[in-house]
Amino acid sequence: MSDRASMPPWEVALNKYWVSYMAKTSARDKMFRFAQYAMRAIYFQLQQSGAPKDTTKWAKHVYKTLSTGRKFARMGKFIDNWYKAYKHLKKKAIALETPKDIINLLSLLVYIADMIFYFWDALAWMEAAKVSSFPGMKVKHRRNQWNAIRYGLKMIKGTFQIQYDKPGSIAYYSHRRIAVKSALDFMNPMSSLKYYKLNDGQIGVLGVVTSSIAIYDDFNK
Repeated sequence: MSDRASMPPWEVALNKYWVSYMAKTSARDKMFRFAQYAMRAIYFQLQQSGAPKDTTKWAKHVYKTLSTGRKFARMGKFIDNWYKAYKHLKKKAIALETPKDIINLLSLLVYIADMIFYFWDALAWMEAAKVSSFPGMKVKHRRNQWNAIRYGLKMIKGTFQIQYDKPGSIAYYSHRRIAVKSALDFMNPMSSLKYYKLNDGQIGVLGVVTSSIAIYDDFNK
């Protein structure tokens, strides 16, 4: 008899869904992202409700620390995305003859945009952690620009894929969630670039929603 067969149902579920899930680095990042944006929304609520300054300051410190910590955990991820783009380009020639060709091109562009974003993200961590500074490079602005570009491309790709998926299929719902999540995530960097203004509460709620979608998709893989 296997160990799992002798486990009570709650322990089987815990091992299958939580322990296995949290073993993945990407999964832990999504959970930290959820906590970061939840705390940002809480910080805004505390600020608006006139909570004690020490409590408000603590909430801001927690969400800023989570944000900086996530940037550190992603250090070097731009190399991973460069390699994904390289492998993708090596396997699939660039063409625009069929819908599949367009999806392949959009996938390549997403890898490239992710790569450039994570490069600026690494520099942003160095500045936030006071490890180094890059005067004149507008690191925060460049990071926000490429964050908007990558989410815009993911939104376009997901929307395009839906047109060729069988309605009601697993792929259809997965691509629809990606399109919706990317559209919502797109709003954050666009606010940072001052195309419109979102407050900390709105950004926090959007982040919680998109993090929940990402976690749900991870559990369904």
